[in-house]
Amino acid sequence: MSAMLKEQLVKVFSLMKPGMLFQYEAELDAFLEFLIWRFSIWVDKPTPGIALMNLRYRDERAIEARGKVRTGLEGPGLTVAQKLWYCVATVGGQYIWARLQSFSAFRRWGDSEQRSVARGAWILIQRIEGLYKAASFGNLLLFLYTGRYRNLIERALRARLVYGSPNMNRAVSFEYMNRQLVWNEFSEMLLLLLPLLNSSSMKKLLSPFSKDKSSSSEEDDLTCPICQASPTVPFLALPCEHRYCYYCLRTRCAAVPAFRCSRCNEPVVAMRRHVSEPKQ
Repeated sequence: MSAMLKEQLVKVFSLMKPGMLFQYEAELDAFLEFLIWRFSIWVDKPTPGIALMNLRYRDERAIEARGKVRTGLEGPGLTVAQKLWYCVATVGGQYIWARLQSFSAFRRWGDSEQRSVARGAWILIQRIEGLYKAASFGNLLLFLYTGRYRNLIERALRARLVYGSPNMNRAVSFEYMNRQLVWNEFSEMLLLLLPLLNSSSMKKLLSPFSKDKSSSSEEDDLTCPICQASPTVPFLALPCEHRYCYYCLRTRCAAVPAFRCSRCNEPVVAMRRHVSEPKQ
């Protein structure tokens, strides 16, 4: 959802100065994340992705104080404090970390020529990032085993995702998927068959259905059937004696030993130069 909103917002400023939004990319991401949090979690509603999966957030501390539940769906939503800390961690935390990384990279804290304080700060940032990734991986293993908290923020806030309703009708339409499969298979079939087709035979087969039936055979003989241009150096294909360009006929006969005439489909066994009769 954040990526979709960001794409639309970038289109709004597409006519502005190039690179203007790049300077404030971190602020833009934080603003979009805040909007999603404000109109979903803050008003006790799931985010769009969570709503599609029929899930909602539940305060796990209240469930532990109450004891066992009957179906596993009962329980209150998040408290105001949990919602605020969720915003601080997801929106503020990501923004501060993104700005800190960009600032340290711009100042080149990781260079060996920098002061010991800047170098130490860079090493500290790298270690914190490594510890966070290791903790996230450990949390992922626990989530796959228990299915309780999908990230460290939810585990720290004791905010668990549970089903919003016990019954939900899944309206899944495969119409678009079937259409895509049909077109993909059809395109693959065309890519396989088109190189195997003889263009001259297909042209001869479709010539009776051509819309241009006014041209006479005499006009057709004046053009090369391969390049559809008037031959500059005309040669005749033997034995049918149809006129070709020398280059077109020579290259076709060299490429295809059993080349057939594009007009009459007769085998071409030889070629000779066409000598026009002098006008009287």
